Amino acid sequence: MGVLCAGALAIAGALGTSYYIGGRIQTAFEQTADTWSTEDGFAVRILEYHRGLVTAQAQTLWSFADAENTYDIVVTHDIVHGPWPLGRAGKVVSRFVLPEDSEPELVEALQDRAPLEWVTLVGWQGNTTHAMTSPHFTAHFADGSTLTWGGLKADWTLSAEQHAAQGQVRMPVLRLKSEDGSRMDLEDAELAFDSRIPEGHSFWDGPASFKLGLLSVLNPGDNSAFKIQQLQMDSTTRLQDQSVDMGLDTRMAKLETPTYSASELVASVQLQRIDATWLDEWMRWAQGNGTAEDQGIALLRSLPTLLAGKPEFAITRLGMQTPDGPAELSARLAYVGQQPEAFNPATDIEGQFKALLPQPMLVQLLDAKVRSDYLTLLEQLGQEMSEEQLQAAVNDGVVKRMKTLLSQGVLEKRGDALEATLEFSQGSFKLNGRPQPLQHLLGIGGAL
Repeated sequence: MGVLCAGALAIAGALGTSYYIGGRIQTAFEQTADTWSTEDGFAVRILEYHRGLVTAQAQTLWSFADAENTYDIVVTHDIVHGPWPLGRAGKVVSRFVLPEDSEPELVEALQDRAPLEWVTLVGWQGNTTHAMTSPHFTAHFADGSTLTWGGLKADWTLSAEQHAAQGQVRMPVLRLKSEDGSRMDLEDAELAFDSRIPEGHSFWDGPASFKLGLLSVLNPGDNSAFKIQQLQMDSTTRLQDQSVDMGLDTRMAKLETPTYSASELVASVQLQRIDATWLDEWMRWAQGNGTAEDQGIALLRSLPTLLAGKPEFAITRLGMQTPDGPAELSARLAYVGQQPEAFNPATDIEGQFKALLPQPMLVQLLDAKVRSDYLTLLEQLGQEMSEEQLQAAVNDGVVKRMKTLLSQGVLEKRGDALEATLEFSQGSFKLNGRPQPLQHLLGIGGAL
């Protein structure tokens, strides 16, 4: 009898604990819905919530609104209260329901499967583990268009205070083909992150990476195509002694556009010695509701705090292989002053810029600039010009501008390429190693 009584008490205690935890989960559920509802067109509303001793069922409405329409998605939630689900405080299985007005071909392709399922395990300390999946399917629509979805898999963890997150997301394939033959293909998209908010700050610290195997867009109507192959982006934010360094490295195997193609693209951008307190303030401004003018004034007032750390911005390399040869660019801008409160841009800033471009590539860039200038002028004068006349004028303008750049020493020949180097230090400029007054540089810029 004693054993039976002890067992009954244990079950009653577990049920009572489960019901108490269920109340905590319901409160957190309601708070999350309020937190996620924003003023920029996204809202989550709880339609119903039924809580029992061990389980609960809920239904929410997720609304996405733009300037013209509102899209509503119903989500069902099956909840198990701790300590029953694998020794956790709770388990939530959320299933997204297709809208009633969905295309019948899409409903048939899913075969009664939820388009998206989200499983959350809640730890006793409030930490959560998430797994989100979407099934793969192919849908053929009545108008001749096709949708191929390779599914989705995402796994991530979130600390109780939501100050640390780690996870990865993978989307294998997305293919869209319309009735006119235009199509978009996206393959092997992956996102990975391992970040945290340092104590006492509001920005995320840590690495993140994004990979994309292929992005291809084809429109046969105007014979245009755009393709990216093997894109990888790695970013990092690192806090050390109240100073923040940020970096973004990008690599791309190939880029194709209707007018140009390139391979082996690389880009490396660095922000160094950013004051952590200033960065916190900047993030609060970005998330605030103040006007752009108010934010600009606040930014100007906090400038000495930023400059005290001797910040530096650098594009250490921006390069690619083009059909006409390699193209590279680098730039650096740094604060070198000693009195941040008396900031003088003429003497406290140091910078360098260097570019190496194949001559055909520069001609193409100048062609676009000259054409834009002519079209603007014709519009202002209310005049028209045939395409042949326009192209002849553009060709003449490109030749004249190229001669100006070479004769005035703005560009220097390096084999089949053209190079330019601009340096600024202590209020003085050097162009390709030769001192140049600011008025001369401004004159060259105006002429172009």
